[in-house]
Amino acid sequence: MKQVVAIAIAAISPTTSVFLVYGEGLSSAGTGVFWAFVIGACIAISMAFCYAELGSVFPGAGGAYTIVRRALGKPFGFIAALLFLVLGVVVTASILVSSATYLNSLVPQIPVNWAAVVMMGIVTWFSLERIGAASWVAMAMLIIELAVIFAFIVITFVGARHSVSFIFHPTTVNAQGHLINTGMAGLLAAVVPALFAFNGYDWPLYFAEETHEPKRVLPRAVMVAVIASVVTELLGVISSTLAMPSLSEAMKSSAPLTYIAQSSAGHIGATILIIGVVIAMFDTGLSGNLAYARIYLDTARQDNWPGPINRFFGSMNRHNVPKWGFVFLGIGNAILCYFTSLNNLITFTGVIIVVIYLLIATSALIHRYKNRSADRPFRMPLWPIPPVIAIIGVILALTQQGLGDLLKTAIIIAIAVIYWFAYLRLKKDGVASTTDKTATVIRH
Repeated sequence: MKQVVAIAIAAISPTTSVFLVYGEGLSSAGTGVFWAFVIGACIAISMAFCYAELGSVFPGAGGAYTIVRRALGKPFGFIAALLFLVLGVVVTASILVSSATYLNSLVPQIPVNWAAVVMMGIVTWFSLERIGAASWVAMAMLIIELAVIFAFIVITFVGARHSVSFIFHPTTVNAQGHLINTGMAGLLAAVVPALFAFNGYDWPLYFAEETHEPKRVLPRAVMVAVIASVVTELLGVISSTLAMPSLSEAMKSSAPLTYIAQSSAGHIGATILIIGVVIAMFDTGLSGNLAYARIYLDTARQDNWPGPINRFFGSMNRHNVPKWGFVFLGIGNAILCYFTSLNNLITFTGVIIVVIYLLIATSALIHRYKNRSADRPFRMPLWPIPPVIAIIGVILALTQQGLGDLLKTAIIIAIAVIYWFAYLRLKKDGVASTTDKTATVIRH
């Protein structure tokens, strides 16, 4: 179990998560970013129970895609698959743009977007040609990033400038620069970035084929990973907020945690910390890139696309990795790295993630209702409270997201539905019909 827990923590990357979304949460909720993370933690733990139970019933390399397909049916499974494919092109870009933003805060002469593009090129090179080296690099950088986040937490707690009451009464800064109370809309708007920060605890499920006794081991790994991420990231958010010299200055900054680190650790200490953050984010981008290419390969092997596309994503190079899947991810993420802002990437990615959560939580409810006597090596406690909490929380959070992000996600879902009924269902029905006819001929 240690290996899959390590994989999940690398995917969650507490350092990357806190430094990636704290600024977005701060801009929406002010000091209420703490409460947004608390709400997000409740939803994340509820979702982890859903993932753990369903993963113990449907272990498979497809993870969430396999769960939704088996619990809700093939059309919903394909919706989940397409959302994951889009996520693969967006997530790494958002992480690398954030990494480049922190690099720019240290060396302003380095342009953010171009730096992110270069990082994406290096990630793609590692993924294609140095898969063994990439694994070694990822492990080394995971150790570095864990050291960074715990050092940051200790330094900011020691340098705290406010009492705990500072986070218990959420405030923000209005357009005129005055402090005002944070409204519920602001808190809920920051929940989606918080969920993005916690995301990744389901990653053990994608390694079911390589895990001994997956039905027993993977649910435990999911729960250990979510608790570790919740505790670490909440500590990071609390310490950062309490160490903030000025809320208005932090909200103006493109990298507020750099501003907070410099006030707590001084210029040299902050520089060392931020270098560690840049390395941690690169590690997370590399780990995610390796995993998402696996999902592309899985959809191709299940014949979800026209023949040429299946061959494209299923093609392997001399290192036995899906070469064109990595090239596709590299080009797609590089384009977004250059043309899109960090905030746009984070909010859009967050919306896709919570829609996938909605599908998983619904799967947990429906599967338990329809299959009450099914064998479940892991049974979530207090059922049906966890999936209900997740569904209500996700829906409320979605109501406060930008119309553009919601429309883009709705378009992706519509494309998935149209593609399924106009092409994929007919294709699979045709294959089934041909198989039945062949079987009839053989019997006669």
